[in-house]
Amino acid sequence: MVEPETRWNGPVGMANAEPFELIDEAPRRARNVLARRLTDIVGLPSSRLTPRERWIVADLLYDILRASDVPVRQRCARRLAGLLEAPGRLLRVLACDRYEIAQPILEESRALTDFDLLEIVQSGSLQHRMAIARRENISEIISAALVAAGEAPVVECVLKNQTTSLAAPTLDRLVGAAQDETRYARLLIRRPELRPSQAFRLFWDCEHTERVQILERFAVDRTILIDSTEDIFPMVSAEDGDDPLVTRVLRYIDRRQRNREAAELSPHGSLEGAIDAFAAEGGQVVIVEEIATLAAIHKRLLLRMMDDMAGEPLAILCKATGLKWSNFHGLWTGLGRHGQDDSVELARKVHDSLSVEKAQTVLRYWNLSVEDADKR
Repeated sequence: MVEPETRWNGPVGMANAEPFELIDEAPRRARNVLARRLTDIVGLPSSRLTPRERWIVADLLYDILRASDVPVRQRCARRLAGLLEAPGRLLRVLACDRYEIAQPILEESRALTDFDLLEIVQSGSLQHRMAIARRENISEIISAALVAAGEAPVVECVLKNQTTSLAAPTLDRLVGAAQDETRYARLLIRRPELRPSQAFRLFWDCEHTERVQILERFAVDRTILIDSTEDIFPMVSAEDGDDPLVTRVLRYIDRRQRNREAAELSPHGSLEGAIDAFAAEGGQVVIVEEIATLAAIHKRLLLRMMDDMAGEPLAILCKATGLKWSNFHGLWTGLGRHGQDDSVELARKVHDSLSVEKAQTVLRYWNLSVEDADKR
């Protein structure tokens, strides 16, 4: 007599995959032999079996598998996993079976549709979702469903699978989740679908090595943009009124980073002067506001850069605004951080590796993201 745990208790749950009822215990040698023979037939290539013949055999096999042992069902699943013409009803019910039976079908079968996979993602176990995440060429719909389940092992498996397609909304969701799941960041920056705006958001949740990779990949200069739009700046100045859409784009393109008009009115005379005052007097709010104004960035962005203990954001600020490295030390001192620790050394490497134009690209992306957040 076969122990109850070896019997098929029915699929995990799926449309068109009816649960099987357990039938009475009976001598099963003939039953298992018949199941193996029917499996061999249903797995024949299309050159030897017509579609109608395969459907009939599949229906017979479906009925007998409900009382078959686990090894018999495993054998059937392995046979059908590589068959493109595998009967859908039989394939789906095996894909919903216990994991050790379903695994080859979930990982390998090309006959499963996105609808089939979506049903299994929603009703299957963690192991079922992990198997699906390992499939080749997962569509954007299935990857979105796997990510929506919110299981870190599944998400990491999806991100490691370089054949997976990820839609922009799915990437946005993962970039946001990286704030709590820092392991995602290392995997996200390797994804070809990652856009600059997503990468620069991700920057804040990364360690130094990943930050450098983001800068190397996404910190581009704006030479083509600057050269192509140089004549538009005087046009805007000559026009009556202000076009906010044009102004927003030109703020990103503009060759200048500092607010020169503000410098003429500043009691400190320049951005350097404001930083000197910040270093001498400590982190006074009024001086922080003055530095943000002179650097032409949002105050909230500057505060976030100052709160970052690693120092790379402040190094980017210094490079983008044409400040000397001594001015970085002024900011560092004003924040109550002293000495030449590892953070300063790593920040210096970032500062020295970036051109002014590339540093401005990063700074302006960050600034625009703060402004966009204020509008939402």
